[in-house]
Amino acid sequence: MIGFWLVAAALTALALLPLLRTLLRPPPPLEGAAEFARGVYAAQVAEIERDLKRGILSDDQARAARAEVGRRLLSVADEAAGVKVEALAKPAQRTALVLTLLLPLAALGVYLPLGQPNLPAVPFATRPPEAPVPPQVMEAVAKLEAALKDNPDDVGAWGLLAQTYGAMSRPADAVNAWRQVLRLSPDDGSVKGALAEALTVAADGVVGEEAVRLFTEAVAADPMDARARYYLGMARIQAGDIRGALDRWTALVADSPADAPWLPTVRARIHDAATQVGLDPIAITPSPKPARAPSPAAAPGSGGAAPALSPEQMQAMAGMSQQDQQATINSMVDGLQAKLKDNPGDADGWMRLARAREVQGNLDAARDALRGAVKADPKRLQAWLDLSRLTAPDDAQTQGSAEFLDAMAKVLDLAPDNPQALYYLGQQAANEGKNDRARDLWGRLLKQLPADAPQRPELQRRMDSLK
Repeated sequence: MIGFWLVAAALTALALLPLLRTLLRPPPPLEGAAEFARGVYAAQVAEIERDLKRGILSDDQARAARAEVGRRLLSVADEAAGVKVEALAKPAQRTALVLTLLLPLAALGVYLPLGQPNLPAVPFATRPPEAPVPPQVMEAVAKLEAALKDNPDDVGAWGLLAQTYGAMSRPADAVNAWRQVLRLSPDDGSVKGALAEALTVAADGVVGEEAVRLFTEAVAADPMDARARYYLGMARIQAGDIRGALDRWTALVADSPADAPWLPTVRARIHDAATQVGLDPIAITPSPKPARAPSPAAAPGSGGAAPALSPEQMQAMAGMSQQDQQATINSMVDGLQAKLKDNPGDADGWMRLARAREVQGNLDAARDALRGAVKADPKRLQAWLDLSRLTAPDDAQTQGSAEFLDAMAKVLDLAPDNPQALYYLGQQAANEGKNDRARDLWGRLLKQLPADAPQRPELQRRMDSLK
């Protein structure tokens, strides 16, 4: 404790030193200022004499001007003689003394009721989060843990507990919980992927040997498992096999729908990796598939579409059958929709509702929810992308509905390089005879397509047919 106060005193002295040096520095002597003033007034007298000779001033005017200059000169001389440097320095010394005493006392008065110098030092990485977990959540987790001691084979409860541990940033506990889920569902590829991801998070992002094996088994069970394919690419990067990572990630892009939420992350990884080995990222990145309804396959770091569970709901669902859990989720989705009627400006709520309705297979309700989202937040790109996906024509050669084209126009406004918007709006322009507009949009799209993209020949043919 004594050491702390010694350090605090030293820091205070260092902080005050520049201020004290400025206040205690003697002011410049006044003799220099008086001498300068004499030269100015002498020049003014000479100017008066010249004006008198040129007839600009009369004798009386010249006499009065000389008298005024003389009066000012005497005033400056008296000021220089009467003011002493010591007398001027005293107020600064008093100010310095007052500040030296008052500033540390004021700082001490603020610190004593607020500061806690006796607390032990805590490394930053081990400090508790600023927003602690609510007591209700901790209580619900404790109840889940107790219930699983009595019924250790409840796979639904283990899965719920594993996801909760992950959300609470308890990766080691999440790993243990996912192991229990895998014990009860040894052939579930998505569970293997979830356990592998938890292992990776627990290892600070390192995709270890066990995680690689589990991700590989997840891909064998579901070749479209985007999460597992992404992390297998990360494993190759960490092993120094950059080209192997690029092969995996470019294949993932080619197999993904154009609106897949993981595409920006994968493209960014491709860009960084390609740059390291001197490849053109644009040339090696393929185009994704046309947008479609989302697959239930997990994406890197993705979450479910259902509304978030409260601690009470989480505890209540732990012992339910799958049918009862689904009925509860449906009821929650209906409740979310009812709340949005009273709060239509909640864009996040509309997006959650749209995802939930789409998972339920109610595409009309999903479209309605997306209309609410774009109305609440007209600049939300993802909402416009989702709305265009759910209103897209079945055939790419067919011009879409007015709502689809309006959504595409909004997408292009917010994302000028969006390939889907460039294609469909170019097609609309061509159908309306706006050939210059069509050529511009399709030309921008061609610049994005790799040289060996299968879409290039047909798109080029359509551009050439424009008159």
